Amino acid sequence: MTPSFLRRSLLVATLCGVSAAVLSPLSAQAATTTLRGNVTYRERMALPPSVVEVRLLDISLADAKAPVLARTSLRATRQVPIPFTLKFNRALLKAGHSYALEATIFVEGRPWFITTTQNPVRAGNTSNITLVLSRASASATASPIGTWKAERLGDAPVTESSKAPTVSIEEDGTVSGFSGCNGVRSKATLEGATITFGPMMTTRMACLPQAMATEQLFLKNMEATRGWHLAPTGDVLALVDAQDKPTVVFRRQPNDASEGASNKAAPTSGNPATDTLPAQIAPTSR
Repeated sequence: MTPSFLRRSLLVATLCGVSAAVLSPLSAQAATTTLRGNVTYRERMALPPSVVEVRLLDISLADAKAPVLARTSLRATRQVPIPFTLKFNRALLKAGHSYALEATIFVEGRPWFITTTQNPVRAGNTSNITLVLSRASASATASPIGTWKAERLGDAPVTESSKAPTVSIEEDGTVSGFSGCNGVRSKATLEGATITFGPMMTTRMACLPQAMATEQLFLKNMEATRGWHLAPTGDVLALVDAQDKPTVVFRRQPNDASEGASNKAAPTSGNPATDTLPAQIAPTSR
């Protein structure tokens, strides 16, 4: 073996090594496709902190469940539209197959909004993709009737669970509950997705400043309420104002919770002759 042959062999090996080092990352990058877009919905309702999941499906077989080729999920603390980025290996795609995107918005692990129409992925269209979701199926009899405990007053969380306002809304519109300080009664007018509350009548108990502040905000927000939204799971009720901004966000309580709310709403002296509603409850002037 001549020295010149060795030199040529070493040169070729060196060049091959450099080529592999330079081209391998480019090849790996070229094999990855990135899809970018937004997830949104048309319903006029505020979205609590949520998780958005976007999936790439092979929809070639109409009579079989579409396999998921890639997925991405992100925590969302903003309102829609929510941007997403989905990266996948292009080697997963097969000639002659069809592909589509679907998405789900989860709140506390439960689907609130889902994809109901196909969103085909077309060659060359990898950005500005808009996925429009619809409300997940809810009961046809969904309504705000029931017993509820407040978790948020407007944008502020209720910090003291033991002093959280509660309401029970009856079929005839009767409202009773606890304002955070006093018992409360009112009358609700419910028409479809619209709900309004009459004058909020409260008892006259003295409370600590924080409880008084909770009561004042609760009464103010209840009187500003003009509509309602119920989570598909039926356990979260959001009351909203005329601009569809949340006024009070409630969580459903067991049926026996209404008894406690009623007891707080109408304290009595033990004398049936004098324990009438007008004597115990008066319109709030706060």
